Amino acid sequence: MLRCRSFSLLLAALFVMNFVAACSNSSTKTPAQPPDTRAADETAIRVAVIEWSKAAQAKDVNKAVSFYADDAMQFVDKGPLVKGKDNIRTGWEQMLALPGPGLTFATTRVEVARSGDMAYEYGTYDFAKADKRGNVIDEKGKYVLVWKKQADGSWKVAADIDNRDAPARQPMKRKHPARKRRRH
Repeated sequence: MLRCRSFSLLLAALFVMNFVAACSNSSTKTPAQPPDTRAADETAIRVAVIEWSKAAQAKDVNKAVSFYADDAMQFVDKGPLVKGKDNIRTGWEQMLALPGPGLTFATTRVEVARSGDMAYEYGTYDFAKADKRGNVIDEKGKYVLVWKKQADGSWKVAADIDNRDAPARQPMKRKHPARKRRRH
């Protein structure tokens, strides 16, 4: 009888230990990761940039500004911080109104966060405008964009920063031709 009672206690103890272990495992499990959509998100951003560049080339202000989130910020090269889509629109209107070939840009790299809600992208741009004489001034530079996934699954730019490349260095011209030294 003592043996049967010991066996019952042993079974009860094992049951309690298994129950406690199961409870502690379920409470320490990490929540399931969302599906990894980074490749599809990267593709969506790359396609958006192509469409955005086409809109800029066509000087379509509405389409160009549509890629920004309502609360976006633009860090203009050698200019003030521009806050909000409406204020960003003003800058795009002025830029796209300039005569000349206009703006084109292309992605170099896109990196999407594992969470799938934020990404950054960087690339290069070429902005060609005509001066008063009709001469084309070609400005090249680079940019960084922070993209944020919207509730509808689309991607919008939350932050935009660009800066010009330094102009190509011209060879120095000598004011006076080199003179030969005379020997005395």
